[in-house]
Amino acid sequence: MIARLGVFGGMFDPVHNGHIEAARYAKELLSLDLVNLIPCNIPNHKSQSHAPAKHRLAMLEAAIRDETGIEVDDIELRRSSVSYSAETLKSIKAQKLAHNITFILGIDSFNSITDWFDWEKLFSLCSFLVLGRSGLSFDKKIAERVQLQTRLAQSIPEFYREATGKVFMASNFNIDLSSTSVRAMLRANLGVEGCLKREIFEYIKDKKLY
Repeated sequence: MIARLGVFGGMFDPVHNGHIEAARYAKELLSLDLVNLIPCNIPNHKSQSHAPAKHRLAMLEAAIRDETGIEVDDIELRRSSVSYSAETLKSIKAQKLAHNITFILGIDSFNSITDWFDWEKLFSLCSFLVLGRSGLSFDKKIAERVQLQTRLAQSIPEFYREATGKVFMASNFNIDLSSTSVRAMLRANLGVEGCLKREIFEYIKDKKLY
């Protein structure tokens, strides 16, 4: 069992450099032993993926091939049901992989967390690293509902003082890149050298994705 596990979920449709930078940043900032990238199978709130699960998984595995301490977990792809973060975290907790679990997400996702299935349960399963995005801050109504004032840690030691339920805001992380914009660039035949690893771009071309 490791001490600190980071869980970073998403569609990864496709995985881009921003995803990998976020995983690296979280790992270093919080001294995580491992960051697991977890591709979603059937989303609850978003539309279906543009690329099939097998291709998104293959691209993720290619993207992290040379990374240390970043792995891919296909736990949600192995289920045929809707992917709920609360259910995924319960399963990870049951596997006793780590003493401490940190859920990594963007501030835009955190600002919709009260719409998630069984969202209150999440705060007893993990803590949250919220990655900043230009022009966005915590939604006041969401902050009140999740009792952010008591959960928000001002330092890393404070963040780890409790096993679950804490929130740390990484305001100096600001890579504003999305899979939506990458897909649009691919469709328009624009240069994506700064957005995708070469292996991912070649895979997309070979499989005629997007």
